[in-house]
Amino acid sequence: MTNRWNPLNTWFLLGTLVASIVLVPLHLYLNGFVWSEWIVCLVMVFMIGTAISAGYHRLFSHRAYRASAPIRFLWLVMGAASFENSALKWSCDHRIHHQFSEDPERDPYPISKGFWHAHWVWVMESTDKPLVGVTDLEKDPMVMWQHRNHFIIGGIFSTLPIWYGIAIGDFWGYLIIGVLLRIVVTHHTTFLINSMAHWYGTKPYSNNESAKDNFLLAPLTYGEGFHNFHHTWQWDYRNGARWYQWDSTKWLLKILSWTGLVNGLRTVSLTEMQKAKVHAEEERLSARLSNVRSQKRGVLEEHLLHTKERLVSCLSAMEQCRQKYKDIKIQYRKDPRSFAQIKTEWSLKVAEERRVLREAWRQWREIQKQIRMNLSQPTV
Repeated sequence: MTNRWNPLNTWFLLGTLVASIVLVPLHLYLNGFVWSEWIVCLVMVFMIGTAISAGYHRLFSHRAYRASAPIRFLWLVMGAASFENSALKWSCDHRIHHQFSEDPERDPYPISKGFWHAHWVWVMESTDKPLVGVTDLEKDPMVMWQHRNHFIIGGIFSTLPIWYGIAIGDFWGYLIIGVLLRIVVTHHTTFLINSMAHWYGTKPYSNNESAKDNFLLAPLTYGEGFHNFHHTWQWDYRNGARWYQWDSTKWLLKILSWTGLVNGLRTVSLTEMQKAKVHAEEERLSARLSNVRSQKRGVLEEHLLHTKERLVSCLSAMEQCRQKYKDIKIQYRKDPRSFAQIKTEWSLKVAEERRVLREAWRQWREIQKQIRMNLSQPTV
């Protein structure tokens, strides 16, 4: 049965896109490139996109941290200007997406229905569905206020560039670049996560999800490009978990945590991340080995499993050793003399665990190399 189209969503998405394609080049031709118009546009894109990433997504959808009332208000006001529905409805759709991401009949925007369906066709289809799985948000008066008034709130905030344009005598420039083009950019950078991040990239943490890490998307989407990580640990306040991975939302939330405006930043440990990567790589190598006809296949499969289990065990032992050392430091905080006596002993224990772990990593890299060499050789 063909889904009926949602007239409001369809006309708004197509109308703003077509209008931008026509009016932006025309404005540039008639008036030239005005730096202030584009700076205002980019500032609005960043502010509103960050409100979606930090607010709609990581705070309201996933409860990855706690935010003070001023920050929640800011995310809700700026998020409304995205014209991507209320935080309540957005979070409802997104939680369903995570729950049924591999079920095309229940996921609101499954990639299995095609790139463009996941990108924006699903938005243009009928969305008259009851709100489910958001009872926690329905108890929040601020969220409910935004839910009832998000069109008005979004309209007021998104038109701020127009008032600036009127003040300096450039109404049309700020309307076309600061409002119209900004809306289109906001929409499609958000939509890229539903489409591109499920279509192209790598799966370092989980092979069971269609979600992929795509570092090229990260700067365009405030860090949301590391989508395989996110689907594996959706409750983590980061998407780019490593320090070198671009995630402007992560950096902003960390800074806000220093001020006390947000707190309770939830994170998965590095050890758990490493374990997940090892499991995922072992699954991929095992799948490739299963298609190989070779006398070495059984030996390699057994060696791969044994090496993986040893590495995972060493990672757990290292984590336990570090945690116990931290606990002892806390225990002896008020007795530095006693701590000094056992510090050397524990330093040696940690050093030994590190040595064992390094050896386990070396063996893991070696078995990977052996398997790839065998896979590259032609079978007889």
